[in-house]
Amino acid sequence: MIRVLQLLTSTALGGGPRQVLHLVRHLPASEFQASVAGPWDARCAEDLRTVGVELAGIAVDSLGAFPSTLRRVVRLVRETRADVVHSHGKGAGLYGRLGARLAGVPSVHTFHGIHYESYSLAGQSIYLAVERALARITHTVINVSKTQNAEALRLGLARPGRSAVVVNGIDVDELGARPVSKRESLGLSADDHVLGCVARFDPVKRHDALVNALALVAKRRPKAVLLLVGEGPEKARIDRLAAELGVRVVSPGAVGWEASVYASFDLYVTASSKEGLPLAPLEAMASGLAVVATDVPGHRDVVEHETTGLLVAPDGGAAALADAIESLLGDPERRRRMGRAGRARVVRDFTLHSMVAQTAAVYRAAAASRGASRRA
Repeated sequence: MIRVLQLLTSTALGGGPRQVLHLVRHLPASEFQASVAGPWDARCAEDLRTVGVELAGIAVDSLGAFPSTLRRVVRLVRETRADVVHSHGKGAGLYGRLGARLAGVPSVHTFHGIHYESYSLAGQSIYLAVERALARITHTVINVSKTQNAEALRLGLARPGRSAVVVNGIDVDELGARPVSKRESLGLSADDHVLGCVARFDPVKRHDALVNALALVAKRRPKAVLLLVGEGPEKARIDRLAAELGVRVVSPGAVGWEASVYASFDLYVTASSKEGLPLAPLEAMASGLAVVATDVPGHRDVVEHETTGLLVAPDGGAAALADAIESLLGDPERRRRMGRAGRARVVRDFTLHSMVAQTAAVYRAAAASRGASRRA
């Protein structure tokens, strides 16, 4: 039995917690036993409880209590008798890998996106230096896309021969079985042109670019509305921007994984400045939607330009996004064709089974290295 401790920086709705929940649910129970730790979140705890796992509450997103937090992580590694520690996110990556090292356990770390460009020059230097040092004590760094893996190797955040590409996967059948959130329940009407995005309200997601693009589209299509599903620190600012521009933006908050909003969308749109490999566009494609996305790392690993959607130059501003959106809103058959191609791509290249199997292989190799070092 291989015991894996999953350590999360954030347990709010998002890619990391979603991936961990999938792993806990689908790793072979005869071979793997999971424990999960991270900041306390009632929704995440309930989701884990449905598969018989309790969330151990521990905040690893701050350096303010570094020695005591590190001691708690080491104690947790020992109490769970972990054979492998798998960390997700910056804080968890720091504490998890150092704690695993101190406890004599191999570590695995997943980058769900490499984000440091917004830091000061000094902050960037410190971040990269710390991550390079952590890479040297990590058994395997997992990157969620080929683009991200190339960046990690170039920056020294992963070592040749010690990195793996495991693309995010989704359960298409589970997605299709979710109850559908109808337009009426979201304050939308049947004749609205709904542009949808499911993402945390975070600066890297650039929701403001979507709102500005909507302002241009709405001049010619008054029934255009932007449905932004999620929570986060930028939500109030985005709501104010929509009010200032006089455009319709519906933001119902976070919709749990037990429901699907994609049936309410006419088109999926995302303007992120950078991604690892985002789950929401994959779910949108699996739901038969065409996607308009900025041509940045992560997006270009998911969207095939002119086949499953349109990629827009990130420096093209709101006008470029608006042009792409209008070109697809005005051509329903093209949208449907892209939607069919997107679903086929997800079924072919982004399956949950493949993601779980590849991650399991990483765990086996890491656990075997611990056994080899003990024998040595």
